[in-house]
Amino acid sequence: MDAVPEDLAELVHRAARATGPHPADLAAIRRRARARRRRRGVTGAAGLVALIALTGGAVPLLVHEHRPAATVAAPSTSPAAPDLPPPTPVPAQRLMLKGDGGTVRPHRTGAEIGLLPGVADELRSDGSVVRHRVPAGWQETVALSDGRLVGLTFTDLMPGVRRTDGPDVAGLSIKLTVLNAEGRVEISREIRVRGQALGLAGADARYAYLARDGVGLVSHELTTGREKTLIRVPTKVDGELPFRAADVTAGRVVSVTGPADMTRCQLDVRRLAGGSRLSRLTVAGECAPSVRLSPDGSLVAVPYRRPNGRDLDYRLAILETATGQLQADQPLGTASPTYGMTGGGTWGVAWVDDTTVRVVWAQLPDPPRKVYSVAELARVVTVGVQ
Repeated sequence: MDAVPEDLAELVHRAARATGPHPADLAAIRRRARARRRRRGVTGAAGLVALIALTGGAVPLLVHEHRPAATVAAPSTSPAAPDLPPPTPVPAQRLMLKGDGGTVRPHRTGAEIGLLPGVADELRSDGSVVRHRVPAGWQETVALSDGRLVGLTFTDLMPGVRRTDGPDVAGLSIKLTVLNAEGRVEISREIRVRGQALGLAGADARYAYLARDGVGLVSHELTTGREKTLIRVPTKVDGELPFRAADVTAGRVVSVTGPADMTRCQLDVRRLAGGSRLSRLTVAGECAPSVRLSPDGSLVAVPYRRPNGRDLDYRLAILETATGQLQADQPLGTASPTYGMTGGGTWGVAWVDDTTVRVVWAQLPDPPRKVYSVAELARVVTVGVQ
């Protein structure tokens, strides 16, 4: 039957008019397409405005590529920039704060006062202080130019047990410890020989130089631990460990010899290879810690002190290691006794180059009110050789 009854056709048309359009209706698809084009146009215009704002109006040159490029004028000569100071050169040697220090309580109920160095504090060339984190029991810091620290770590293996102190004491560990530039332990090696006093005279990239009682100066290879006696000194000198207050640089070692004397400081300069003595140097006062050879080994900086009435005058002498000739002798400061304790002094020496040296001076304020760290009172004195 091809014909559709009129009443049925009318019902179908009514239902179609009452039914919403299908999602795939062609008219709806066209309407959505037109809406998307309008949205893209608005978004593109907004992006173009933002790009123009960021590039200072250069976008039209990119959009209208068919337009001829504008002629670019030669850049105008701008005023010359001010000359900047040259960067501060890195010192040849690192300056570690070291010394004995001390504290006292002047009144039984009063505050304790004093002046103490840090365990491993370093004074940088810009005046800032770095407090290196080191293991417990760390002593005798040597700072290498590659950022590492070498020291001795003392550990009591029998805590709480009373026993006699000395080189023969039981239950003591002494390790040679090397920290890398990030402060992590690179080497930790037991080096103690029971009954033998031990000191660290210096270090370089390959060796630590140990002063062993009854032996002398020994090179300890960092990578393998092998030791070789460089300069044999089988007995103590005036009851002191050989090569005390020593420094090793450029194939030479300088060390304080003879007894402590406020009027005379004596030093020997020797070659590491063979141990022959190059010179014996003297300074008119008592040697202070931190005797230091120049990077090339031709000079030695000697901080020393001598009495001036009730006070102590501190000075720095620079001598040639080959001849002992005095090249400089400069005052650093005067320290007065404070409650029976020396109120100031020198706390480290390091060479900037082969002719210039830095010395740390620190002194208690008047009146002292607490225990001060050397770092918070440090003043650097620079001494040069003409």
